[in-house]
Amino acid sequence: MKTAFFALSCLATASAFAPSRPAFKAATSVRMAEAFDQEQFIAESKEMRLKHLEEQAMYALKISVENYGNAVFPNAMIAGDCVITHLLHRMGYLKEGKCKVMVVDTFHLFPETMEFLKDIEEAYDFKAEVFCAEGIPVADKAAFDKRYGADLWKENIDEYDRVCKVEPFQRGLKTLKTDCMINGRTRWQGAERAWIDLFENAPIGGGLAKCNPIAY
Repeated sequence: MKTAFFALSCLATASAFAPSRPAFKAATSVRMAEAFDQEQFIAESKEMRLKHLEEQAMYALKISVENYGNAVFPNAMIAGDCVITHLLHRMGYLKEGKCKVMVVDTFHLFPETMEFLKDIEEAYDFKAEVFCAEGIPVADKAAFDKRYGADLWKENIDEYDRVCKVEPFQRGLKTLKTDCMINGRTRWQGAERAWIDLFENAPIGGGLAKCNPIAY
């Protein structure tokens, strides 16, 4: 009983010192609802945000292509890369050849991947520079299997990465004399990418400008 009485006394004391809340008139809330369309506001805000991000991406691409002599876009044909391809096309950089598109064929891509490349080459009027394992003709899977082994990725994953990914990628950048590399990394991908900016320096070939047009 004493404990309950003490608790009630504390509650009464606290209530006495608590600031009084102003009474809200129902009419005010009604007028606010009539004057403010929440759904429309959200829709318009999203549209404004997307417009800003698109303009920002295109501005970054403009700097990459027009301020550097050999901007190269390594295109993996994933969603973000397709967005960049579309923007480069809209800006006329693909048809004019001002920006080169580079593709690495690992010989272990999904069967539809290289067919999809043909589709976007036709749709956006450009021709990609394709690189693959050293000493192997483009698209010659049989030659790759004969030289490196069809099961290289199972037997030695590190060697597979070096032969099929790292070496062709670096050779492609060097062959195309790349001085600015465009790529589709974004902050929402997390980890070390969570803080990337629109431009950075890549530790490739002694230093290489890197543009992340859709970083934000």
